[in-house]
Amino acid sequence: MMTNVVQSKTIHNCVLYLILEIVALYKRNEWPSPTIRELSHKIGYSEETILESLEFGKIEPVSILQ
Repeated sequence: MMTNVVQSKTIHNCVLYLILEIVALYKRNEWPSPTIRELSHKIGYSEETILESLEFGKIEPVSILQ
């Protein structure tokens, strides 16, 4: 049971990272923000997974001095 929770968190984190990349691309190109449907299509995950990732995903801060 614990493995499923860890895998779920990992998936949400990965999907959240992909969402942030797509949103940054849209912003750089000055396009309107993508919809959940557009994100789902571009990333390849369901709309439900996109929404869950926005709610449960977590991006760890990264030091620029690595």
